[in-house]
Amino acid sequence: MKKIFPLLAILLFSSSVVQAAAQTEDFAAAVAAGKVSVTFRGNGGSSGDAIEATAVTTPKAGGDLVLTLAPGTRLQSGNASAQNMVIAGVRGQAVDANRFVARSVISVSATPRTYVFDAYCTDFEKDNPSAGTQFSLGKVDPVLACILGEASSTVVKQAAVWIYTDKASYSHVNEKFTVSQSDWDAATAIVRKCSELKQQKK
Repeated sequence: MKKIFPLLAILLFSSSVVQAAAQTEDFAAAVAAGKVSVTFRGNGGSSGDAIEATAVTTPKAGGDLVLTLAPGTRLQSGNASAQNMVIAGVRGQAVDANRFVARSVISVSATPRTYVFDAYCTDFEKDNPSAGTQFSLGKVDPVLACILGEASSTVVKQAAVWIYTDKASYSHVNEKFTVSQSDWDAATAIVRKCSELKQQKK
């Protein structure tokens, strides 16, 4: 189970400034309201730029939308043998199969647009999602949101997710996914911190 980073970001700042000035809505709320039709799918990776989504507005939207997607949003796999995923954030709008333009929000119109997401597998024992694996939008997990916000690298994020979701051990994870001891220790500390914060809020 190797990390896959298939897409190269192309920075484009002018359009980001325009998007920032627009009023944003929550992506999940827009989908639930029937304003947006979306298809989430894997690309063969377990970690990092591993999820793509093609979104288009419906007549209920009444025009173009600028949307944000909360970190920690879970995705349910449509294939029982493939891992479910959790989204850390939006990476950008796809240009082609190998490139995307960096974006922090999702602009949706009547013309379908594809976006790339920083996402992580949540079921260590299952297979990586393939390019044909589709997903349905789930709820936000506040502990995973905290973990993904605290972790500084792709490896630490993925290790921490598996520690939290599967109570995975260092030796078992390294059978499929290479993690250094220092990265594992960092991931363990982050999971402990985020889990304690959840307990304090109860």
